[in-house]
Amino acid sequence: MTRLVLGMALALPIALLPALALADVVSAQRQIEAQQLDAAEATLLDHLTRQPNDSEARFLLARVRAWRGQPEQALPLYDQLLQREPDNADYLLGQGQALLWAGRPQAALDSLERAAQIAPDYADIQQVIQQARAAMTSPVTATTAVPTAPAQRRHELELSARQDWLDSGFDNWRSQRLDYASTQPEGLGWYGALLREQRFGEWDQGAEAGAVIALDENWTLQPEVGYQPSPYFLPEWHADLRLQRRLPAGFLGAASIRRTEYETTRVERLALSAERYWDSWRAGYTLNITDVANAGTPVGHDLALDYYYAGLSYAGLRLTVGEEEAVEEQQLITSDVRALSLQGRHWLDSRWALTWEVGHHRQGDYYTRRWLQLGLRHAF
Repeated sequence: MTRLVLGMALALPIALLPALALADVVSAQRQIEAQQLDAAEATLLDHLTRQPNDSEARFLLARVRAWRGQPEQALPLYDQLLQREPDNADYLLGQGQALLWAGRPQAALDSLERAAQIAPDYADIQQVIQQARAAMTSPVTATTAVPTAPAQRRHELELSARQDWLDSGFDNWRSQRLDYASTQPEGLGWYGALLREQRFGEWDQGAEAGAVIALDENWTLQPEVGYQPSPYFLPEWHADLRLQRRLPAGFLGAASIRRTEYETTRVERLALSAERYWDSWRAGYTLNITDVANAGTPVGHDLALDYYYAGLSYAGLRLTVGEEEAVEEQQLITSDVRALSLQGRHWLDSRWALTWEVGHHRQGDYYTRRWLQLGLRHAF
C-alpha cells in the first residue's frame, strides 16, 4: 500500500507536489484546531511517507504526539529535526516541553537553556524554563500548553535532618523530616511530610499534606493542612490556602491565607507574594501580615534570590526582616526578627540530589539561632 501511494505521488506533475504538501499540513492544522489529534497524526504520517524531508510536517507531528500525551514518541522526531538544524530555537523549545511532560525536567532544561541562548528574547522559552524551575523548587506544579492525555508523573522523596544552636541559655533544637511530592506538568500534584522536632527538652511529631490544582494554564490553587497530636510547642493544626497567577515576562503573583491553632492562642496570616524568573535567576518577595490573638498584628518581609545551574540545581539567599511570632516554652511571643540563610539543591544525576541550608536568626532580645540542615532527595 505504501508503494502504491508513493507511486501515485511520483506520477503527479512535479509542480503540484508543493501545493499538495501544503494542503496536507493545512488539513492537519485544522484537525488540531478541532481537537481531532488522532486524525491529524494520521494525516501527517501519510504525508511524510510521500514527503519525508518536510521539516514543517515533522515538527507538527512531534507536537501532536506530545499533546496526545505521548512525549516519548515525540522525542525521536525532535532528534531528527535537530540533527538538520541544531540551532533552531523552536525545535529546542518543543523538545524541552516534551522532556518536561515525560518527567525529565533536568534534560528539559538542557534543551531550553540552549534555546534561550539562541533566542534570548523568545518569551515562550523563558515561560517554560520558569515552569520547570518553579515546579521543582516548590510543591507548586507548572502548567504548560496542555496535552489532551496526562503527561508522565514525577515523584520525589527527601529525608533531611536539621540542628539549631541557640544562645541565652536555651537548649539546642533538632528536627527530622521525610518529604514526598508528586508532580505532573498539567495535572494534579500533591505532597506530604512526616516530621519530628525537639525543643526545650521535649519532642513533638506531626504530619503535613497539601495539593496543587491547576485551574487553567495560568491559575493554580494550593490547599495545605498540618496536624500535630498532643503538641508541646508546635501548633495543634494549621490550614493554608494559596492562589497563584502566572503573569507575562516571567512574573508570578500569589496570595495565601493561613490559620494556625496553638493550645493557648490562634495566629492568622495573610501573605502576598511576587516572583520573577529570568535567565538563570529567580527573585521573590513576600509581605506577611499576621494577626496574633490578643498580641497585635506583626508585619514581616521575606526576600529570596536564587541562581540556577546545571539544569535544576540551584543556590539561594533568603532574608527575613520585621516582626514575627515564636514559641518560647509554651508561650507565643512576638518580637523583631532578622534572619539570613543560604540554601540549595545540587543534583548529582537525574535521580539523586543533595539539599542543604545554613542560617542565622535573631529573635529580638530573646535568643539567636544558627542552623545547619542536610538532606538527600530521590526522584523516581
